Amino acid sequence: MSDDIVLIEKFRGGDKRAAEILMENYKGAVNKIARAFYIKGADRDDVVQEGMIALYNAVVTYNTQSKIAFSTYANECIKNRILDCIRSGNRLKNKALSDSLPITSLDEGKVAMLSPEEIAISAEEVDNLKSIIDEKLTKEESKILDMYYEGNSYAQIAEAIGKNTKFVDNTLQKIRKKIKANLTYSDQY
Repeated sequence: MSDDIVLIEKFRGGDKRAAEILMENYKGAVNKIARAFYIKGADRDDVVQEGMIALYNAVVTYNTQSKIAFSTYANECIKNRILDCIRSGNRLKNKALSDSLPITSLDEGKVAMLSPEEIAISAEEVDNLKSIIDEKLTKEESKILDMYYEGNSYAQIAEAIGKNTKFVDNTLQKIRKKIKANLTYSDQY
């Protein structure tokens, strides 16, 4: 059994530190994937933020019985989330994401090596993200975020919570703003 699966199972057993360790371990992958996209008019922090949310979702949704390695699954979740943001930018008001261009190839198999300083910064960022998710979101926001990352459409979420799709969209935008407003990233980008 891989270390990733052990940590995932510990997290599912209630050990929140296990998820933090996984997120710290994969922060380099998120940064590498985020660097692969140039988003005109947007901060790289926005892309990293989406990648970190996707990583957390990967930890929550990964099938520990799968023959696919967690690293492969996590990388795909991160890339797909960023690409979804780009696609949604074409449909929604967020024009900056619709101007995204991949500027390098996404190398799935390799995670960027981090210096001890970058690891310390990454650990702080992961702790901050976890704090925001755990402490800053209301119960309703947490429920909507969980349902969204389980793959439910806006319509499915709206029906489940007894609201309309515009409410779901507004809530997800509010969640993104809360996370962005509370995250502090280094100037390494």
